[in-house]
This record gives sequence, structure tokens and C-alpha cells, in this order.
Amino acid sequence: MTGVSDFYRYTVTELAESIASGAISHQQILESQLARIAKREPEVRAWAWHDPQHVRAQLAALTDTQTSQPLAGVAIGIKDIIDTASMPTAYGSAAYLGHRPAVDAAVIRKLKSAGAILMGKTVTTEFAHVHAGPTVNPHNFLHTPGGSSSGSAAAVADGMVALALGSQTGGSTIRPAAFCGVVGFKPTYGRIDLEGVMPLSVAMDTMGLMARSMDDVILLAKVLFEQTFTTTAIGTKPVFAWYPGPNAEEAKGESVKLLERARAQLTEQGAQFAEVELPQDLFAAIGRANRLIMAYQAGHHHEALYRSRPDKLGATTCKLIEAGLAMSAAQFEDEIALAAQGRELFKHAMGGIDALLTFSAPGTAPLVEDGTGASTFNRIWTTIGAPCLTLPAGRGQNGLPLGVQFVASHGRDENLLQLGKQFEPIFTA
Repeated sequence: MTGVSDFYRYTVTELAESIASGAISHQQILESQLARIAKREPEVRAWAWHDPQHVRAQLAALTDTQTSQPLAGVAIGIKDIIDTASMPTAYGSAAYLGHRPAVDAAVIRKLKSAGAILMGKTVTTEFAHVHAGPTVNPHNFLHTPGGSSSGSAAAVADGMVALALGSQTGGSTIRPAAFCGVVGFKPTYGRIDLEGVMPLSVAMDTMGLMARSMDDVILLAKVLFEQTFTTTAIGTKPVFAWYPGPNAEEAKGESVKLLERARAQLTEQGAQFAEVELPQDLFAAIGRANRLIMAYQAGHHHEALYRSRPDKLGATTCKLIEAGLAMSAAQFEDEIALAAQGRELFKHAMGGIDALLTFSAPGTAPLVEDGTGASTFNRIWTTIGAPCLTLPAGRGQNGLPLGVQFVASHGRDENLLQLGKQFEPIFTA
């Protein structure tokens, strides 16, 4: 650490000891991050709303109780589908431009109680679907950061914040985290309270956590989890399942090689691999169900807005709503039943298996003009509500990041995070 200007490069956990000793202050770290935003934001465009003076004021206003909490003075990026009473929340949509919620979302209240300050609202695709905002990939401005948690992934990757909140209904945390080369975690469905978060599909919507290290993700998870953060012992030889999935042919060659290398690296570290019985046809259908469930619930949730002000919505958002309104309730119930079937089968199949290893994304981040990338390798796990984790694991031929994804059985979030912490070093070495 050579100066204040360098502090933005470090994780919350890396700086904790220096803060505790008085060697550096929260204000110095914050000023380094604010300078980073001022320098890079005109090109990266990660923020839907950011006011440096508002951020400084939050730090100055921390109470004695807050300064003793686990996230004291830590600035966090907040995806702009999450209600914040102190700053606008537009949900990525022109229809809500300037909207100011009356109260904070449940996760915001928890963050504030833990001493965190809000760096601002990060760019999201409209209603967390696919109509993209202006954010670019900080590794290469010609490429997308992914979506829908575009700004959160880009801001963390670029050192603007160490932590950020996203969400996932398809692949909106895992995919952009992989594209931007950061850690992304989607907990078990329902593990984090979504009160005050704009719905896309209430049957699948899940909060997402992003950071540049496993230690930081775990720190944030401990604050946000509804239940006590507890782990159970993992054997000296963790057991993984190898499951490229029913859409494996859609993965690029470099992603296939990366996943195979990850299996070899895990094996070298003493991990074992076991067979997992997940019928390809059924789980392919569950992946398709993700799109249908999303369309039906999004269509009905946003119908009134669509009927009254369609000109304020993006074309892809309108198509999603129209598709959902065209579906019958019976078809929707069939898809929900399919998801439930897959969930029970997955729970049974994962007995004795610590986590499943699969793709985070088809490849590296596409060009901006080609969209935010496909959520092909995320939809199944989101639909059944399983916890997912992506770790940076290398780079493609174009120099952009690649990740690998781990999926655990429902409720095994803490153990999944423990595995991520254990094996993070072998992928970043």
C-alpha cells in the first residue's frame, strides 16, 4: 500500500487489520474509491445515481453503535431495483425516472444497521430483465459487463466499491460476475429478504452478492442472511459432481477447457468427483421453464404500467410482458410444477455431494452491441432455487475474464461459501 490512491484496489478484509490498528481510516479508503469513480465513471458508466457529498455525509453521520458493526464505514453499490429512501430508485426504467421510495428495502436497513454506507445506485437492465443500460465491461469498453446486475459487477471489478448487491432471476449475478472477473454469489431462494426489491418473477427472484474475494462475500452474507450463519464440517476430501449440463454444446471451447482444468485442479487438491443423476431432458425443460415463469409473473406485475405508458418501456420489456399476458394460468402452473419436480430431484441427487461444478457462462463477455450475454448455464439453478457461486478462474483468448460455477443443495449456502474460500486460491494463483 503506497498511498491513499491505492486503497481502492484492496478488499474489505485486506484492509480490516490496518483500520483496526489505526494505520488507515475509513475516510482515506472512501476518498480513494471516490477518486476512482471520478476517474473511471465517464467511461465505465456503472452508476445510475452517485453523489460524492451524499456518500461523505453518510460516513460522517455514523453513530457509535454503527462504527462497531461488521460493515462499519464500508461503501456498497446498490442495484437500482432496490428501494432506497435517501436516493432515487428508477428500476432501470424511464417509467420511474426520478422516483424516490418512501422507505428503504429490508436489505438496506440491514446494511445500515451493520454500519455500511451506500455509494449509490448501480445500473441495472430494465426491471432486471434484458433491456440494457449504458454500463461497459471495465476490462474492455467494447464488451458488455453482463446483466442484469451490470453496474454492480463493473463497479466491483473496477475498484469503485469492494462490495455490491445484485439480483438473479435468470443469470443476473453469476453471469456478470464471471464476465467482469469477480466473485458472485446467489443464495438459496428466500435466504435473503426481498421486501422493497422490484419483482421480476417472485417465484425465482433472489438477491445477489458481488465482491473481489470470498472473505468479503462471506462478510456480506453474514449480515444479510435471514437465519444464523452456520456451517457444518466438510470432509478432508470434498465431493463434487461434474455436470456441464444439457446445454453444454453452447459453451465456447475456451470455457470447456477451463471447466476441465478446474476439475483437474480440484482433484489435485484432494477433491473427489462423483456421478450425479440429473436427467438431461428434464433439466433442459426446467431451463426453458425459467423464461416462461418469468414472463408470466413479470407480465402480470407490470401489466398496468404496460397498458398506461408502453412508450416508457424498452422494446424487450414490452415483449416480455406481452408474452406473459398471452400465457394461460394453467400453463404457468405446469411450469411451476416442473420447477418443483426438479427441485426435489436435485435435493435427492445431491445427497453426499458437496457441490456441482458447471459453467458460469458460455464464454467471455460479448460485444456491447450483441447484448448482455446468455443466461443458459444459470437458469436451471435459479428456477429450482439452489445456491450458486462463481469464482474467477482464468481469461479467454481475448483477455477477458472467465469463471467457473459451483451449485450446492438447498440451504447449504454456508458450506458452498466455505468451499469457495477453500478453493479460491487454486483458481487465482
